Amino acid sequence: MRRPTLRVLRSTRRPDAPPRAGALEPGPPEPPEGGPVTPRQPVQRPMPPAQSSPPLEAWEEDLTGASIVLSTGRADHELLVIAEPALLTEVDAEWGRPASRVRLSFLPGVHAPTTLGQEDALESFDRRGAGVLVARGRTVAFEGKPEGATTAFARTAAGVAPTAALLITRATSLGEAGPGEFLAVGDHLSLTGAPLFHSTGPVDAAWDDELASLLAGLDGVRGAGIVAHVPGPVRPSGAQAALLAGLGADAAVTDSVAEAMVLASHGVRVACLAYLDRAVQRSAGGRRVAEGTPAHGEPLMAAPSRVPAPDVVLAAVEAVLDSLR
Repeated sequence: MRRPTLRVLRSTRRPDAPPRAGALEPGPPEPPEGGPVTPRQPVQRPMPPAQSSPPLEAWEEDLTGASIVLSTGRADHELLVIAEPALLTEVDAEWGRPASRVRLSFLPGVHAPTTLGQEDALESFDRRGAGVLVARGRTVAFEGKPEGATTAFARTAAGVAPTAALLITRATSLGEAGPGEFLAVGDHLSLTGAPLFHSTGPVDAAWDDELASLLAGLDGVRGAGIVAHVPGPVRPSGAQAALLAGLGADAAVTDSVAEAMVLASHGVRVACLAYLDRAVQRSAGGRRVAEGTPAHGEPLMAAPSRVPAPDVVLAAVEAVLDSLR
């Protein structure tokens, strides 16, 4: 039996040809059962509040010394020197320009010095292959800065682990030493009535005996002695000078002791030269200050037959640096 053949009729009209006359045009699609469908409107969801990033915390303290490494570009400094510019003139002349120089106040927690003769500057030198960090100013307690400001730089500098530190300061003579002389600090009396620095417990810290003996033997240094750490800014009166001398003090200072002990508590060998720029003498009227000695920020004049103070400082820095090799 023969199967029917299916034929596929192909339209010869082009898709874009107009419809023929009388042809039915396709109408809109019939709505489904249940009525017309309303187009869905987009759901308006409230935008979440803008996410603000938490504020950056201030870098208030740097116990690792990273800020010194970043600012100076050097990670190793064998020697730290803290002194005012008037005592560093010979170091400046002999050593020339530093490898880097930044503000002390750039370091976290360190304030710019405001006492006369101090400079807000930190310099890094390469001296015969050794790194030397020189701070040309310091903050003292009677400036009225926040608590801990006097030792902020010392805490930061301890983070870079220098082998030794040499502090140069001014002092008031309480005994036989006269203005224009240097005294190597062998020990101190802390009489400020406050802790030298904050700690979680008692610590061991002391001046380095070998470095003190080295400084005491330099030309222009009277010898080693004991300094009394007083709060200042008023210098000791005649009665106070007699009392301090009776306790064994040779001179009075208002700075350097706390900074040195912070460094010593971190294993840094510390030494100090005290430049005696004033002397307290007993008289019928009480306290009398020796005349003819420059105040902070004034040119330093050496007494007859004495080595100029900046020359002594240069010799001290070079001697301490050589002893570390």
